Amino acid sequence: MKIRPEILDHWPEVRARLPAGFDLEATARLRGAFTRVREIKNAETLLRLALAYGGLGMSLRETCAWAEAGGIARLSDPSLLERLCKAAPWLGDIVAALIAEQAKVPAGRFAGYRLRVLDGTSICHPGADRTTWRLHVGYDLATAQVDQLELTDIHGAENLQRLTYAPRDIVLADRYYARPRDLRPVIDAGADFIVRTGWNSLRLLQTNGEPFDLFAALAAQQEQEGELQVRVHEGMTGTPPTPPLVLRLVVRRKDPQQAQAEQERLLKDARKRGKQPDPRSLEAAKYILLLTSLPAATFPPADILALYRFRWQIELAFKRFKSLAGLDSLPAKKPELAQAWLYARLIVAIIAEQIAGQVPDSPPSGCGNPTG
Repeated sequence: MKIRPEILDHWPEVRARLPAGFDLEATARLRGAFTRVREIKNAETLLRLALAYGGLGMSLRETCAWAEAGGIARLSDPSLLERLCKAAPWLGDIVAALIAEQAKVPAGRFAGYRLRVLDGTSICHPGADRTTWRLHVGYDLATAQVDQLELTDIHGAENLQRLTYAPRDIVLADRYYARPRDLRPVIDAGADFIVRTGWNSLRLLQTNGEPFDLFAALAAQQEQEGELQVRVHEGMTGTPPTPPLVLRLVVRRKDPQQAQAEQERLLKDARKRGKQPDPRSLEAAKYILLLTSLPAATFPPADILALYRFRWQIELAFKRFKSLAGLDSLPAKKPELAQAWLYARLIVAIIAEQIAGQVPDSPPSGCGNPTG
């Protein structure tokens, strides 16, 4: 799926949607993206070429032909490759400025809070058998827009510290983010979290530090929804000692059909590996387990569960954004060129979301599979 090629035919409209106050010429020179006037006359022309290459999925040769036909610039594809490689950090600055501007959009909040989700995606070169890049994305439910992006190499692990938090933020995250070292910094920033967890994701203790028997607590729960106060074992000591991380464990018993479907999935996965599933996993499959730092006085279990359901809504929106950006079709293998392609792709995707009527469409006429 591609972005409509016509988006770059209306350059004044695209230019008007770039970050307010962002000086293309000055920032390009500061970043070393544009140091001398030759085939490319100014930073704005360099940006148009980058967006055509990354945003429209053209090859380097097709981009040069497009630029010459439109009277934009005349240069060879090796020359364009060199210029785009140097422009990657600058294009990243433009993405960051676009995101920062979107984050300022005023909107209503759930009881005065800002709901956010952190998600990630792996990006591979065509034919590669392993991840090449990781894109970490923060999504704001109220504005229905991406409000933070970070591109890392394969060593960039998923963790909650990739988001920047403010007081009254609530971050919603799946079980991959349920790690003690990630949870405390959120609280230290004045924000809160609702994180899904598994029966063995964290070492849970009673509030007095004694071992906590999760399955005994689950068996004793009479209502469909309930909560327990637990302490998370952090495995670290400090001077002065850090106060214990005491949280609420919100528990919801699944409907029989939901529980059965999850148990069948576990059994199927175990059969594929030639193993027997852990009985504790089958028992835990009957429940939804959420850890939260939100106060019980203002956020009862029903509210915690309702808020977490928003995560699934955001995941659908994020999948739409990833589809629009076309991040699964990375053509370039040279690291600097790959970064330039990704940042250009994101710039066009963000602007396309802002422009009414822009939806994923067919590739430009005459453009085949890009080869870099």
